[in-house]
Amino acid sequence: MTRFLAILLLLVLALPVIAQDSTPDAIPPELDVHLDTLVSITEQIRELDTITPVERAFPTREDTIAYLTRLYDETLSLDDWERQTAFYGALDMLPDDVNLRDVYLNLLGSQVAGFYDTETRLMNVLPLGFRGETNLALTEQIIFVHEYTHALQDQYFQLDAITEDETGAERSPDQALAITSLIEGDASAVMTVYSQAIATQNPLAAVVLLAETFQSGGLTLPEGTPGMLVRELTFPYETGMAFVTELYQAGGWEAVNAAYATLPLSTEQIIHPEKYMSGEAPQIVGSYALSDTLPEWTSLYDTTLGEFYLREHLRSGLNSLEARDAAAGWGGDRFQLLINPETGDQAWTLSVLWDTVDDANEFFVYYTELGAAVFGEPIENSADPICWASEAEIRCLMRVRTGTAGDDVMTVILSATNPDLMDQLIWRYTG
Repeated sequence: MTRFLAILLLLVLALPVIAQDSTPDAIPPELDVHLDTLVSITEQIRELDTITPVERAFPTREDTIAYLTRLYDETLSLDDWERQTAFYGALDMLPDDVNLRDVYLNLLGSQVAGFYDTETRLMNVLPLGFRGETNLALTEQIIFVHEYTHALQDQYFQLDAITEDETGAERSPDQALAITSLIEGDASAVMTVYSQAIATQNPLAAVVLLAETFQSGGLTLPEGTPGMLVRELTFPYETGMAFVTELYQAGGWEAVNAAYATLPLSTEQIIHPEKYMSGEAPQIVGSYALSDTLPEWTSLYDTTLGEFYLREHLRSGLNSLEARDAAAGWGGDRFQLLINPETGDQAWTLSVLWDTVDDANEFFVYYTELGAAVFGEPIENSADPICWASEAEIRCLMRVRTGTAGDDVMTVILSATNPDLMDQLIWRYTG
C-alpha cells in the first residue's frame, strides 16, 4: 500500500489542465525568466532557498501517460494490484471486480497537470503549449508553484527517505496517507498563498482561473471514477492543507519543517491536528493473530487501518456525517486480512481501541445500523456478538473488555466466507 500511495499521491498533482498536444523544441528565453520569478516567489513564500538548481522538463500529455504506465508496470506487480483490490473489496470500499490499474491511469492520465519526480529530481510541467506567450497561464503558474514546493521539500527533507520507516519496512496505509498529507498539504498551502496574492493584486484573477478551468474541461473527472478513490486522492491536498495551516498558525514554517522530523503517525492526527500537536499517538492493538488460527492461509494485510479508511469502510452503509461521527474517537486498530490460496475463502478482522467507552458504544450502535443497511436483519438470537449473513459473507460485531481492570472496550469486526470459519474467529476472542 505504501508504494501505491507514494506513486499516486506523492509525485502527482491532480489539478485542472490547459493542455496542448505537443511542446516546441525551444523554450522562449522570456519564459525562462518568468519561471525563475516563480521559483523566487515560491522560495519566499515557503521560506526555503533552493540548494541545488532544479532542472525543468516539459513533457507532452502522451509522454506523461507513457511515464505513468511504465512506472506502474515496473513498480507494481500483478500480485500488488490484486492485493490492493482485495483490501478495498474486503472493506466494501470498491466493487471486487474493479480494475484499479485502468481506473488510476484513466484518472491521472486525464487530470495530472504536473509532477516533481523524486528519482530524477526533475520538475515536470505539462503541457505548456507555448502559444507565443512569455508567461504561464494563471492555472499553470499555480501548478508550477505547487510542484516547485515539492522540489524544495525534497532538497531539505528527502522525500523518498520519509516514505519508508527507519528500517526500510513498508508503512501502514494509514501512516502512508498521513505522511503524504503533510507533503501535499504543505505544497497546497504555498500554492494557496500564491493564489491569494494574485487575487489581491488582480480581483479578476479568480474569473480568469475559472475560465481557464472550464476551457480545459478540468472541472470534471472521468466518468465512472469511484468516489472512494477520488476522496483518497484529494484527502492529502484538502485535509492535509488544513493540517499544515494549523501547524503554521501555531509556529510558522518552522513548525511545518519540524513535522518532517517528527512525522504524523496516523490520519487521525491529520484530521485532528490538535492530536498531533499534543503528541497523542495511536494505541498499539495486540489482538489475536489470525495467522495462528489459519496457519496455512496467506496473510495479505496485518496493519493499521486508521481513521480515514475506517470512515471509508463505514460509508458502505452510513452517510458521510454518520461515518465521520462513528469513526471519531478512534484510538488505534489492527486490521488483518487472510485468504485461503486453495479455496479462495477469505477472512478479515478489525480490532479497534477507542478514546473512551462512550466512543466505543457509539461505534457499536452505528455499526449495527450499517449491518442492517448492508445485510438486513441480523442472525436470530445474535446480540453480542451480533452477526449478519449474505450468500458471500458472514460478518459479526462484538465488544471485548481490555486492560488490567477491564475498563477499556475494544470493538471487533469479524468477516468470514462460511459459518465454520466464523465460529473459529469468534472462539479466538471468546474461548
